Amino acid sequence: MQEQANAILKTLGDAGFDDGRVTVQQTDVNELNIAHNHVSLMRTTQSLSLSLMAIRQGRRVTASVTGLDDAVIQQVVADLLRDVTASPQDEAYAVAPDQTGDFSRGPQSADRDAIASSAKGLLDTRSRLYPSFGIEECAVKHTLQKTTLVTSRGSGLTSSVGSYGVMVMGSSKDSHGSSSFTFTGGELEALPEQLASVLDIDAMMANSVQETRTEMIAEKFTGDVILTPMAVMDVIGWLLGQIGDFALLSQASVYQRAVGEMIAAPALTLRNNPQGAGQSPFNDEGFIVEPVTLIDAGRLTCQLPSYYGSRKLKLPHLPAGNAWRISAGDVPRADMQASVGRGALVGRLSMGNPAPNGDFSGVIKNSFLLENGQRTKALSETMITGNVAQMLKDIAAISEEVSDFGGYQVPWLKVTGLRFS
Repeated sequence: MQEQANAILKTLGDAGFDDGRVTVQQTDVNELNIAHNHVSLMRTTQSLSLSLMAIRQGRRVTASVTGLDDAVIQQVVADLLRDVTASPQDEAYAVAPDQTGDFSRGPQSADRDAIASSAKGLLDTRSRLYPSFGIEECAVKHTLQKTTLVTSRGSGLTSSVGSYGVMVMGSSKDSHGSSSFTFTGGELEALPEQLASVLDIDAMMANSVQETRTEMIAEKFTGDVILTPMAVMDVIGWLLGQIGDFALLSQASVYQRAVGEMIAAPALTLRNNPQGAGQSPFNDEGFIVEPVTLIDAGRLTCQLPSYYGSRKLKLPHLPAGNAWRISAGDVPRADMQASVGRGALVGRLSMGNPAPNGDFSGVIKNSFLLENGQRTKALSETMITGNVAQMLKDIAAISEEVSDFGGYQVPWLKVTGLRFS
């Protein structure tokens, strides 16, 4: 793969491009699928992909194909030469310089017996403890991804990253009715015999079977929410969008000039998690992922533009990757729930795209009413209204317990002052 990548890079140079980046990736997957509570498919697949980025006279073009035949490569390069003339000129375009390394992480071969045993254990747990929960779709798989990335500025990176991935989606149905769909999933270094014990799978099924009988709230009120880890990831996703290219380049970020300021409660510390299961040691641009503390005790320490964005905006470039972890708090989850006078335990936030300033109004799903510290009825057609940036500041507690989804490691958060309707 490295010889092929370097040969393709030379082809770009010979064609007249000033700079180039070539990424060759081979992905091997061993996968077992479950549909409607039954094993439906066991398959092994292999795919090969080629991604190119080339720059000529300050103009950038990209292409992706699924083959490395000479004829395919020659055609792709010819297409790039044709298309580059229509690309806008921008001196911020550049390729990663001087990034080198050879990495190997995670299980490098699939244990098919472990895949089958874990899937069987999940089906047994479902039928024994949660018979009204139906697994609509489930995938238990091992992925081995081998990547070679080279640039014309002296970068040469290779990696072989293996991990086990799990995705479970389903709903419950009984004499009272049906629950809404729910899901969970993530990456693991190894598969346990009892698959329901990881990735919050057991909690997902246990909650779902209680959601077939739902009620609306009796009246509007202002209260607290306890966000489960899946809901917390929605909040993190909004934050990352605010400090990335799209918001920063359009000058629309609420954190455009907020580095060094308190943007969250002092209890919150958010770091990247480059050692998480299944995480690549370098990003798509060709930079080795570095440790980054994004929020340090509530204070925003940096922004995360791409290499292009950092050059365009003249900001520091910090390749942080795609995995994040929130430091555990000092409050047991049970005590956090007991502290809520009136509010909700929120499993999922369905808020679409909040307004540029963070305002949102969205339906809470897979959620339960909290009254005087007790979880009572499952909720339906219930909305919360607030501001995501303000939610970060209104974090009142962070749980001791942390759920590990591989890339993301996330606790429960208590947030005050949300409006319910």
